[in-house]
Amino acid sequence: MSPNIKHVLLILIAGALFAVACKKKAEPAQTPEAPEPAAVHSFSVNGSVREMNIGLENPKFPEGEGRSEFMSYCAMCHSLKYITMQPSFPRKVWEAEVTKMVVKYKAPIDSVTCKKITDYLVAIKSVKE
Repeated sequence: MSPNIKHVLLILIAGALFAVACKKKAEPAQTPEAPEPAAVHSFSVNGSVREMNIGLENPKFPEGEGRSEFMSYCAMCHSLKYITMQPSFPRKVWEAEVTKMVVKYKAPIDSVTCKKITDYLVAIKSVKE
């Protein structure tokens, strides 16, 4: 191999290594959060058959003590959207509501968890007594 070709190859290899070394490190691609799908509701009548489809609604609740218990136990029986439709209540009313779920509707919630759920509801949706 002639000295000129060796020099050209050496320069090309050095240039390639330099380009690779100087290349900005690629940051991992961040996929934007997909927006929540809009709730799609429909109602149709076909003869005597009526059909109602209520789309998925997933309300957001703030972080806080008792949130996980609230999300788990309350969603066992009804939509959490139902909670968002309630007015703000004083503590006594929230205590009565949670107690009613246990006593009347037999929700399997122990007293410690009831207190956590009530405290959370008071924290996110209450009025002063």
